[in-house]
Amino acid sequence: MFEAYKYYWENAFKYRATSTRADFWWPVLVNFIIFVILYFLLAIAGFASVTSIMNGYNRGVGFLIFLLFVIAVFAIAIIIPGIAICVRRVRDTGLTGWTVLVFWLLSLIFTSNDSAVMETISSVIDIIFLVILCLPTGYVSKHGWWSANYGNDITVPSLRNDD
Repeated sequence: MFEAYKYYWENAFKYRATSTRADFWWPVLVNFIIFVILYFLLAIAGFASVTSIMNGYNRGVGFLIFLLFVIAVFAIAIIIPGIAICVRRVRDTGLTGWTVLVFWLLSLIFTSNDSAVMETISSVIDIIFLVILCLPTGYVSKHGWWSANYGNDITVPSLRNDD
């Protein structure tokens, strides 16, 4: 798990490679756990700050603001590596990296409306993208679907066993 998370940060700007399912899902899990811990601390600090303010004191607000700052910095920091590993994961299934942009734009277009039908379509699009992220290595290529040209790929270390 820690090796995959290290790989996630070391290859944050490499888009012309591939990442296995383990390379993708371990960092997603670690980032989720980090956010759960940070939000749990935020909830505790928020409760303590509100209780302190209700009792007439002004304690704990600084720690609350610090936690909000840490959460914001971490959320911004994982944007680029998250996009990169998502592109590499989609390329590993046999699709082009531009698939990530297409699904993101479709999801954005369909959620920009307050219609329940449009939000349902957006949810279906997100589920289809989730299924693509769960496909095994080379699934699209092995089943004769269209796949991208990988002639100019770069090699990056992976958790994949190439024995």
